[in-house]
Amino acid sequence: MSDPDGVECRAEFKGHEIRVFSTWTQDARLYIDGVCRDRSIRRVSLQKMRILSTNLRIGTDDYRVEVFAKALLSIRLQLRIDGRQVAGEVF
Repeated sequence: MSDPDGVECRAEFKGHEIRVFSTWTQDARLYIDGVCRDRSIRRVSLQKMRILSTNLRIGTDDYRVEVFAKALLSIRLQLRIDGRQVAGEVF
């Protein structure tokens, strides 16, 4: 979902809500269950790059949550868990 202020991407994973929001002015945030787990103020480039990441522990299992972004005329987000895309755009 995009709006003039930025782009949002959401996913549900094993009962946890994962939400990413990024603005064109470089502010990106990764939330898990409403808690900000990572933030970046790096400018998004033309190349696909990881901008946010955190670990999610569910019971005894650990999962790597990563957000990739790419920008040209608009911001594109991709949310991955353990390397598998779970939400966002394909790029």
